[in-house]
Amino acid sequence: MNKILVIGACGQIGTELTSALKAKYGNDNVLAADVKLLNDVPFQLRPYVKLNVMDKLELRTLILKEKITTVYHLAAMLSANGEKQPLAAWDLNMQGLLNVLDIAKSDQLKVFWPSSIAVFGPTGPKAFSPQHAITEPSTVYGISKVAGELWANYYFSQYGVDVRSIRYPGLISYSAPPGGGTTDYAVDIFHHALKHRRKHSGNSFLRRETLNTFDPYQQ
Repeated sequence: MNKILVIGACGQIGTELTSALKAKYGNDNVLAADVKLLNDVPFQLRPYVKLNVMDKLELRTLILKEKITTVYHLAAMLSANGEKQPLAAWDLNMQGLLNVLDIAKSDQLKVFWPSSIAVFGPTGPKAFSPQHAITEPSTVYGISKVAGELWANYYFSQYGVDVRSIRYPGLISYSAPPGGGTTDYAVDIFHHALKHRRKHSGNSFLRRETLNTFDPYQQ
């Protein structure tokens, strides 16, 4: 039986993914984990355990105890928050991933870890981006994602770890609040509108001049 651990389950990807995995594999076969206390976690994410992915011993103890076979590692400091604390973002994004990969190596786990279009940066292709393209990220989040892709490939090629990843675009969650990413302005607008139930009920923190009218398909 596949037993799944979702690390970072309270984030924008995690809240939706955990529910989908529970629907597919059964509630008891999916364990949600994050740094929040149990009382702060919605009922649909339970069973739940408070976990610090930076503590490798704590992580491996949980994996062995729960007989975990697959890890969805989603815990990260996103782009906007990462620019406020670049070194802390690097530590969390890199060491958390390395802890998961190293345990996967020793205990034959399958791993999913999301990458991001943040790997491309301003010099990357604007449309129909190929798998192998220039990656010159301008944020610590993007830098950590490039490095993470390389580490994931290293653990696959050197140790045979079954690790998968895709580069997500900007994500918008209807259930999770803004989490410190570049699409937070859109998420904030939608949540504000749902909360107040009327038009023009709040102000966006996105500057007017940020609006980008560039259409890559017309180039």
